[in-house]
Amino acid sequence: MSTSISTHNNNSAMHPSANARPEVLPIHSSYMVRIGIGELEKEYWLLLDTGSGLTWIQCQPCISCYSQVDPIFDPKSSDSFRKVSCNKAISCNPYYCNDGQCIYKLNYGDRSSTSGYIASENFFYTTQNEKPFFFSMKFGCSPVSRAWKAIFLNKFSYCLVDPNTVTHSYLKFGDDAYNGRPVQEFNKTPFVSNPFKNNYYLNLQDISFNGNRLNLPEDTFKIRVYGRGGCIIDSGTPFTRLKYSVYIRVKDEFEAYFARYGIQRSYVGCGRSSVLCLDLPSGFNAFPSMTYHFFGADLHVEPENVFRFSPSHFAPAIVAGDTDFTILGSWQQHNYRFIYDTDLRQLSFAPEECDKDNP
Repeated sequence: MSTSISTHNNNSAMHPSANARPEVLPIHSSYMVRIGIGELEKEYWLLLDTGSGLTWIQCQPCISCYSQVDPIFDPKSSDSFRKVSCNKAISCNPYYCNDGQCIYKLNYGDRSSTSGYIASENFFYTTQNEKPFFFSMKFGCSPVSRAWKAIFLNKFSYCLVDPNTVTHSYLKFGDDAYNGRPVQEFNKTPFVSNPFKNNYYLNLQDISFNGNRLNLPEDTFKIRVYGRGGCIIDSGTPFTRLKYSVYIRVKDEFEAYFARYGIQRSYVGCGRSSVLCLDLPSGFNAFPSMTYHFFGADLHVEPENVFRFSPSHFAPAIVAGDTDFTILGSWQQHNYRFIYDTDLRQLSFAPEECDKDNP
């Protein structure tokens, strides 16, 4: 595995054409994109991550890095590689200047982190006609990372397949982002600005469990002092992370619902990431749905995307966050097309059979 490809706006990059459709492959519970980097056109697996504000890769010499399948990028191997310099007149905003170099440090919600310097380089990916699309952009070069987190601009879309399938889907750009569907078919909700963080924040107003609203207080998901709280959508976080007070409320709803069917809580069988694990009776299929009520649009999550299943157990694809921050994870985004439009500052989405996505 390798690194992170950010889907946030980057003014130094070129705009991908509508013919550029990189494959999005499910690997375990994450979604990877194959991207070429550098003059020698070596390719790397990058994580499709809408929760990261910077594209970064691990770079030699690597002081403290995680293990990855691809060779670690060596800046000395590419004549097109350039470090981004800075001084009092040239700003590194939103990063910082240290000894004439732009430096960054990122911390993620799962407590992983990366740090390094900002550089510029040539990137490419293959189009549907198998002709590589080249562009240049600024990115983070990391000799120190404890994460593996991916460059798409203005308007792009993805449709995430179930990670248990053997199929894949495609990233799409510009007008192609709608995948040939009328704009009117999509629900729309605006992005919310957080002056302290560079993420795709949404105005989440309430949650429904099996068709019944929880009627959470109006300020539950508001952005608070110093940018705390709020709700983001993130393709790089597998499981939805609810702020702790909301998670307890949702967990209680799950337990009460399944208790009516005599389904008991289990303390084995679901892995470390699950706080609530339940026995799976043979033939049981009365699983509840959930709905996330955003400003102007409702995201209905079918039961198969609310839960994770094993042959003998199941668990919600939801975990408790360790802050008042909420993340809509990729598991609950399956079989929807999500369109990010940074010009209009809005997210559009509609149900779609992602395993039938065409190149």
